[in-house]
Amino acid sequence: MRLPDDARPTGEHPADPENASGATDPRSLHSIGAAALVFIVAMALFFRVPILSSFDLGFGGRDDAIIEISILEHWRNVLSGAEPWATTLYFHPYAGTLGYNDGYFLYGVSYSFWRTFADPFQADTLNIATFKAIGFVAAYLLVARTLRWGRSAALVVALLWTIASNISLQAVHAQLQSVALLPVAMMLAIAIVRAERDARHRAARLLTIPLGALMAAWLLTTYYMAWFTIFSACLFAACWCVTSATWRPATLVAFVRRHAGTLACGAVAFLVPVLPFLSVYLPTVRETGGDSYHDMLGYLVTPVIDMINVGRGNYVWGWIFHPLFALVGAVLPADPALPGRVLGGEHEAGLPLIFFILVVTAAWRIIVRRRVGRGQPVSAELRAFALAMMIAWLLTLQFWVASPWGLVFELVPGAKGLRTVSRYQLWLVLPFLLLVGAMWRERAHDLARSKPWPAAGILAALVVENLSAESPVRLSRSLHRTALWSIPAPPAGCASFYVVATRRSEPLFINAELNGWYPHNVDAMFLAERWRVPTINGFSTFNPPDWNFANPRAADYEQRVMGYARRHGLQGLCRLDVRRAAPWSRVPD
Repeated sequence: MRLPDDARPTGEHPADPENASGATDPRSLHSIGAAALVFIVAMALFFRVPILSSFDLGFGGRDDAIIEISILEHWRNVLSGAEPWATTLYFHPYAGTLGYNDGYFLYGVSYSFWRTFADPFQADTLNIATFKAIGFVAAYLLVARTLRWGRSAALVVALLWTIASNISLQAVHAQLQSVALLPVAMMLAIAIVRAERDARHRAARLLTIPLGALMAAWLLTTYYMAWFTIFSACLFAACWCVTSATWRPATLVAFVRRHAGTLACGAVAFLVPVLPFLSVYLPTVRETGGDSYHDMLGYLVTPVIDMINVGRGNYVWGWIFHPLFALVGAVLPADPALPGRVLGGEHEAGLPLIFFILVVTAAWRIIVRRRVGRGQPVSAELRAFALAMMIAWLLTLQFWVASPWGLVFELVPGAKGLRTVSRYQLWLVLPFLLLVGAMWRERAHDLARSKPWPAAGILAALVVENLSAESPVRLSRSLHRTALWSIPAPPAGCASFYVVATRRSEPLFINAELNGWYPHNVDAMFLAERWRVPTINGFSTFNPPDWNFANPRAADYEQRVMGYARRHGLQGLCRLDVRRAAPWSRVPD
């Protein structure tokens, strides 16, 4: 399929002023200097709290961050030949335990490199910095080279995406920063389509190999962001069939026949490398059944409110949410945690208000008015892209106990592995920036040339509205390193261990229930991977069927542990309780 020039996406027109005379060459000193400066600003804004703490504070908290670092240590052990890749050293003696949580594969590769220079906490921060850098550079190249929109548009998109409010606030879940791989996948997909369109079938088929490998590795790293990418691609394909009039059966069959070779290569290029992911996660799905619809209900998007929810700490728009928190609290004053559950945490994944208005306006102009920029007609591809992204957003909305996402949950493979659907809004930030760029970049360029100060003011407003006093940076390296490094390694003869206490004293973690689940279990996970000695403890998205290791101070904890040891025939089990003068003791076989 070869499109006439006037029907191609606006990103393929050579009309942008910066694209004239070959001025987009990114090798020029000017473009490199500008990109480097904006990159430094973006990274400084995103990492401002770690920097101000002299890199003592890292992303995440006492719970998820320790779990994440434990899995990253697992990959370090795998790459050094000390562990099988699919089975961690926690939840002993179960096999395939990597499947109980995100796999962190690509994170593990990056982290293992940084561990040659840094301790686990520093390496974790450096790993996030690595993916943020990948995301910035890839977004820049996507806009400047692939879409050919010019350097200025590329720098604005890369900057705003790197510091995006929701992506920053949700960095408490470090695995979500793998969304940085999205522009890489988009560049590969666009390159495949262009090569196929130009009858360069061999090039198109070869390009399916890195794209398939990337998606398979991404699934084994962070399920949410990879699944959103695949689902969104399917939505786009369906919308394109409509906007290009390819939906009629005869036309669709002819299209598939025409591109059957590349489609088949793409299928093979994905299905072969995705086998490791399937081998470890399908058994977990069969065992646990995935998340329930009821569990998912608390993590959908409340119309309007969650679509612009940037949290109470946002420097520009936080004032909107203070009265909302008070209102929700007044509804049920007996439950003081209710406002946080309804409006805080995972719900702080919305768009800043100015950006929200730009996105909605751009989508309306592209889908309904079918005009962009200075009045150019919209291509079928751009209209399909806008339509797919809007449908994806609307699917996440919740109307009391009902949601369009219920259809996705029941009908789309893999959807039951997603509980926190609101995270889709993090994925949508880059596509929304591209829609805004497609709609407004020419007018923005005109404004920057004729009235540079107002243009600079608008850009500053778009930057500042993403910044917040709330921080996802909560994990103290010095505090946890001091506590965990002071624990002696297990004595000889300990084939595995369980934990009663890893800290002599520690404040309550959030509430009594969570305090009974997390601290001792996540510390055990980290220590097991650090010492390379298995532990029966652990805590994850899903746990083994007979896991029962909450509340280690409860009177029946030892009884539960002994019952587990007998069922699994464990020999050489040791007990760790740092409150005792001799923290280690051997359990009789």
